[in-house]
Amino acid sequence: MKFLYPEFLWALAVLVIPIVIHLFNFKRYKTLYFSSLKFIRQVDQKTKSTQRLKHLLVLLSRLLAFTFLVLAFAQPYFPNEGSSNEAKESVLAFYIDNSFSMQARGAEGELLSQARENARSIIEKAPLDTRFLIGTNDMSGSEERLLSKIEAFEKLDNIELSPIMHSSDEVLKWQLDRLNDSDVQSAETNVQYVFLSDFQKSNGFNAQELETDNVAFFPIKLSPQVNANIYIDSIWFSSPIHRVNTQNELNIRIANNSENDLENVEVMVEIGGYDNEIFVSLPKNKRTVTRLSYSHKSTGLKSGKVQVVDDHIFFDDAFYLSYDVTKNVSILTLNGEDATPNIATVYDLDAFYLHEERNITSVTTDDFQGKDLLVVNGANDISKGIANYLIDFVKSGGSIALFPGKQPNKNDWNFLLEQVKLARMGDAVSSGNKINSVNYDDPFFEGVFENETDKLNLPSVSRTFRALNGGNSLSSKLVQLQNGLPLFSSSKTEGTSYMFYSSLHEDFGNFSKNALFSTLLLRIGELSQRAQPDFVIIGDQTRYPIYEKLSDDSPVHITNSDFDFIPQVTSASGVNYLSLNMLKDFQQLKSGNFTIKTDKTIGMISLNYNRNESLLAQYNEQEIREKFKANGVDEITFNEIGTESTLSTIDIDKPFSYWKICIILTLIFVVIEMLLVRFLK
Repeated sequence: MKFLYPEFLWALAVLVIPIVIHLFNFKRYKTLYFSSLKFIRQVDQKTKSTQRLKHLLVLLSRLLAFTFLVLAFAQPYFPNEGSSNEAKESVLAFYIDNSFSMQARGAEGELLSQARENARSIIEKAPLDTRFLIGTNDMSGSEERLLSKIEAFEKLDNIELSPIMHSSDEVLKWQLDRLNDSDVQSAETNVQYVFLSDFQKSNGFNAQELETDNVAFFPIKLSPQVNANIYIDSIWFSSPIHRVNTQNELNIRIANNSENDLENVEVMVEIGGYDNEIFVSLPKNKRTVTRLSYSHKSTGLKSGKVQVVDDHIFFDDAFYLSYDVTKNVSILTLNGEDATPNIATVYDLDAFYLHEERNITSVTTDDFQGKDLLVVNGANDISKGIANYLIDFVKSGGSIALFPGKQPNKNDWNFLLEQVKLARMGDAVSSGNKINSVNYDDPFFEGVFENETDKLNLPSVSRTFRALNGGNSLSSKLVQLQNGLPLFSSSKTEGTSYMFYSSLHEDFGNFSKNALFSTLLLRIGELSQRAQPDFVIIGDQTRYPIYEKLSDDSPVHITNSDFDFIPQVTSASGVNYLSLNMLKDFQQLKSGNFTIKTDKTIGMISLNYNRNESLLAQYNEQEIREKFKANGVDEITFNEIGTESTLSTIDIDKPFSYWKICIILTLIFVVIEMLLVRFLK
C-alpha cells in the first residue's frame, strides 16, 4: 500500500487522546451510600466484567474511527502490478478541439460543451497530485504551463470557439514538445493524452513523427447529430467599379453540404441601405451561384452582409463586405517629347476623372500623392529615377499606362517593363499591323461591348514594336494584331500595368482618333480606382492597405460598437498596411464590419472567418487509428460519443484509491460508538 499524502499519517498521534480519556475514566470514583455493604458487593461483582468490556469496545471504536479518518486524508492506494502508474508523478494532457466545426450540436448540446464536460469528468476522477496540460488550437503561451486540478477546471471554463485552425498532429507535437521542454516527460513520469475532437478532415493529420515514449493516447471522437451545413461560401462583384447610379452585380456562392435538395432557402442581403430577401434552390452537396443587381444613389463608404438561414452551424452563415463608391479617379499624365493631346481630351470630357499633366522630366514623388493612375505619354527616355517612381507606384497598388514616343530608348523602357512584368520591347515591325482581334474574355473588357463580334471597324497602325515575352513576363494580350503580336497588353502584380506597343504620334497612324482608343483609356481609368479589398479572410490575408496619409500621433483602431483592436502598421512603397498576420490577431479578431479610425474615420474593413471548417467530413475510427499510426502511435484507446451517447465514461490509467472506503468506515465506527454508549448497560 502507498499513500498519496503520507504526511497526514502524523495525525495518528491523536489516538493517544481517547486512550488517555478512557484511562482517566477508569480511575474516577463515585461515593454511594447504602445501608448494606453486602448488596454493593453483589452489584459490583455482576457489573465489573460488563463495564470493562463496554469501555474497551468504545475505546476500540473511537480508535478505529480516528484511524480511518486520518487514512482518508492520506489517501491510500495499491499500485496495479506492471502498471505505468508506479511512476513518481502523473501528467494528464488534454487537447480540446475548439475549431468552428465544434459548434455543431451533439447528443447533449454543442460539441465543444460536450468536450469540456468530458474533460471535466475525467479530471474529477484523477488523483489530487496529478498535473494537467490543457491545449487548444490557440497554442498560446498560457497553454504551456502545467496546471493543478482547480486551475484545470478554470481553464476549461474559459475555452471558446476560435477561428484558428491547426492540423491535429501539429497540436499534439506542440504539446508534447512543451512537456519535453519542461522536463516532465521522462521515464519516471506517466503521461496520458486525451484527445477530444470531431476529427474533421479539413484539419487532418500530417505524417510527422511524435515523441510518444511513456505516453498513453485516448482519442475521443464527438459526432454531431446532423452532419449537414448551409453556408455562404464567397461573394464577389462582376465588376470592381462602384459609381453612383451604376449597377453593381453581386455574385453569391452558397454551399449545401447535406444529403438533401433544398428549396426556397432564404438569403438576406443588406448593403449600404439596400435590403432584399431572395429565395434559392440548393442541390445536395453542391455550390450554387446566384446573382443580384442594385445601385447606389450617393458616394461614400458602403458596408453590409449577405446571410443565409441555417439551423446547425452558424459561424459561416453571414459574409461581410465593404467598399467605397468614389466620386472620381485621380489621373496624372507624364508628357514626353512626342506627347499627344488626345489623352487629355478623353479624360477631360468626364468630371469623374480628375486629370492633371506634368512634364516627365520635372515630376516628383509629391506629384504622385493621392493618384490612382499614371499615364506616360510619348516619352522616349525614362530616367532610372522616374522608372523607380513608376515601379514603386505599381507596388503600392497603383496603375500605370505606358505609351512610348516615336524613338523609345529600349534600355530605359525594357528596364521598366521587366520590373512591372510586361513583355520587353523589341525592334519596329512594319507589316501585319492591322488589328485582328479584341480579347473579349479578359475581365478588362467585361461589360464594355454589348455584343461580342468580329465585325468591329478596327483601326490599324503603320508601325509597332515587337513584344519579346520572357520568363519574367505576366502579360495578357488585350488587343492583338494580324501578325500575332500584341498591340495592347496588361499585367497584374500589386497594381496593374498597361503597355501600348506602338506610338500615338501621327507618324504611326491615327489610332488615337479611333473610338477604340477612347474606350481603352476610359476603361483603364475606371479600373484604376485604388480601393481596399471588399473583405478580408481572417488568417489568410495578412496585410490590408491604407492609402490615406497617417499621422504619427494617432494610432490606428479597428473598431465597432463593442470591439476595439489596434493593429500593427507597416509601410512599403509609400503605402501603409495594417498587419493582421500575428497569432494574437487571429485570436482577437471577429467577423463583421469595422471602422478604421485614427483621429478621424479613414476607411472600413470587413472580416470573415475561413470556410475550411464549413465542409463537415470526419474521419472514422479506422482512419483515426491509421493516422495515429502514421505519427508513430501504435496503441490507442479509442472512444466515440455518438448521436445518442452520454458523457464518456473513459477511465484513465490510475490506481484505485481507498479514501472513500475510509470515510465510510469512519462513519460506521462513529455510529458503533454511539450505539455502545447508548444501549450497552
